[in-house]
Amino acid sequence: MSKARATWNSRYEKGIVDIMRDHVNIPLFRGQNGWSGEGWRSILEKFTQMYPLARFTKQQLQEKEKELKGSWKAIHVALKDSGVGWNDSLAMVIAEPEKWKKLINDNEKMARFQKKSFPLYEDCTSLYAGSVATGDLNFTSTEHLQPAPLVSIAAPAAPAALAAPAAPAAPVAPLQCLIAQFKKMQTNKTMEALNEKKKQDEEFSVDKCLDEVDAMELTDVEKAYAMNIFKSEIDRELMLFLVLTYSGISGGIAGGGNV
Repeated sequence: MSKARATWNSRYEKGIVDIMRDHVNIPLFRGQNGWSGEGWRSILEKFTQMYPLARFTKQQLQEKEKELKGSWKAIHVALKDSGVGWNDSLAMVIAEPEKWKKLINDNEKMARFQKKSFPLYEDCTSLYAGSVATGDLNFTSTEHLQPAPLVSIAAPAAPAALAAPAAPAAPVAPLQCLIAQFKKMQTNKTMEALNEKKKQDEEFSVDKCLDEVDAMELTDVEKAYAMNIFKSEIDRELMLFLVLTYSGISGGIAGGGNV
């Protein structure tokens, strides 16, 4: 049992989903019906590196993953019903009152989403949708499955008398040297561009924007709208600029400065 109930926020939930998406296509981290023991160890390690102050245990991550999967499945099944829609901007299920009665009667988990958003629906869809026939991927801790041993079948060796003599190494032509040098220069320029893009991505990262949102007193609808804005790098840059500008103006007013 977990020592205490974990305190989650939108940043931590987004973080664990992103980490699982990075792990989902790595066979070593997958068991027959979910994550392997090695997968959970890696997920916990990455999460702890990203959020060292959270201090969550593996079981607490598993419980949150189970909760997110259950919420996604309830919404995913509900959206298959006629008369039920999804609002991308609000990240909410849209339906008439009578239809909501049926949805809640079919699955009581839907009651919480009548007035509450689920901003991680699309990210969870990339994890769970289409994994099995029922649309339900059971990402829970499983025993690590040992792969079947590979049997190596060696090709018969050629008789010594028939072995072909080794061909002498061909001299490298000047043109080949030029091509190799050109490719090396291309690689260096590509790495420089990638490093510059990584630097920009870190400066206007989703995590940094989420920190600003968590520091504000916003409703669930406002937070869902903010999450939708963060999909665009330009919008994230503009949002951080406005937050810093507004903070500077507020500080100037508080300090007696002129606006």
